[in-house]
Amino acid sequence: MSNHKVVILGGQGAIGSLLSRLFTRCGHIAYSVDNRTQGVRSHHSHYYQIDILNPAADAGEVFSGAKAIVFALPEAVAIQALPWVLSAIGDDVQIVSTCSVQAPFYSALRAAAPGQPFIGVNPMFSPSLPEQKRPVAVILDNCHVSKHWIERVLAQADMRISRMTPEEHDRVMALCQALPHAAILIFGLVLAKSPLDIRTLATIAPPPMRTMLALLSRILRNPIEVYWDVQYENPMAAEPRQALLHAIQQLNSIVQAGDQTEFGNNLGDIAQQLGEQLDISAADCQHIFSTLE
Repeated sequence: MSNHKVVILGGQGAIGSLLSRLFTRCGHIAYSVDNRTQGVRSHHSHYYQIDILNPAADAGEVFSGAKAIVFALPEAVAIQALPWVLSAIGDDVQIVSTCSVQAPFYSALRAAAPGQPFIGVNPMFSPSLPEQKRPVAVILDNCHVSKHWIERVLAQADMRISRMTPEEHDRVMALCQALPHAAILIFGLVLAKSPLDIRTLATIAPPPMRTMLALLSRILRNPIEVYWDVQYENPMAAEPRQALLHAIQQLNSIVQAGDQTEFGNNLGDIAQQLGEQLDISAADCQHIFSTLE
């Protein structure tokens, strides 16, 4: 694999730092571009402090000789920065999006530069965790093309790659991210209005409750922007949220009607939909609960 210069916009963030480490490990040269003045990480041998949304006239020189430009930025910022980047690079430079919602950035790129090379990379795990064996979504115009050089970087890190188009990605994220996060947040909103003492609840909480508390606490410990973007920036997230509300109403109606048969039928439908995944996820749950018990 040839050594390439890769410029990472938002390189001091969690995703930017992760990708910088992966590119560097493969022999590429990572240039970190960020507006932060604190906490510059030691693995960035090339760091440039630039206000991406208000760059100086000569700031585009950082892209000289770059093979790829990584947008490790929130969706709105990435789209705003796109015209400046495109004005400073050639039409053969690879654009890499790490947005949690890919379609809006992809559409903006195609409207401005229809032929610009594009690939999306969305790690489906916290960047603070080891990347080995972790899933990563790779977003492409055409998922039937041969392996991309950036995919080889991810593969060398022993990550599990799943290819999809921008629209497929956002639809999958609506179910994999927006739906579970919404369910956890609803749990938190109900808990916040409960008159019961949380310390008492936590003391007697069985493993399912402790698991939900752990998921809720993880969200509350992380930046709000991460979870806001998952819900707000993805227009496809509205559908599973509405489905969640409908399912709550459906469950409430079944229980209030005392219809155990319909309750069982619904559980059977869910089990049938899960198929082989039922046993896999049941084993995952047993592993989690054995840790908590």
